[in-house]
Amino acid sequence: MTLLQVHQKAALIVMRIFRWDLQLHFFWGFTLTLLGVYWLPLYGAGITITVIKEFLDVWSKGSWSWGDFWWGIVGSGTAFLFLYTRGMG
Repeated sequence: MTLLQVHQKAALIVMRIFRWDLQLHFFWGFTLTLLGVYWLPLYGAGITITVIKEFLDVWSKGSWSWGDFWWGIVGSGTAFLFLYTRGMG
């Protein structure tokens, strides 16, 4: 098995577990929290935006997506951990 085939197989496994929409929530939670380095209120933006978005989903679609919620929180937590290990958080 070549290195390319190994990476393709790994990508398929990751995509089954971590869908595109969940990756988007992780990305926004992570990115908005990282931007807190430049403007302090953004440290809480990843979590705040995730919760607001889910409340808007309840209002517009009538359902709460726990997957979206938890992956947004995980993204923010990962950013906090990253900043903490760099001495910036």
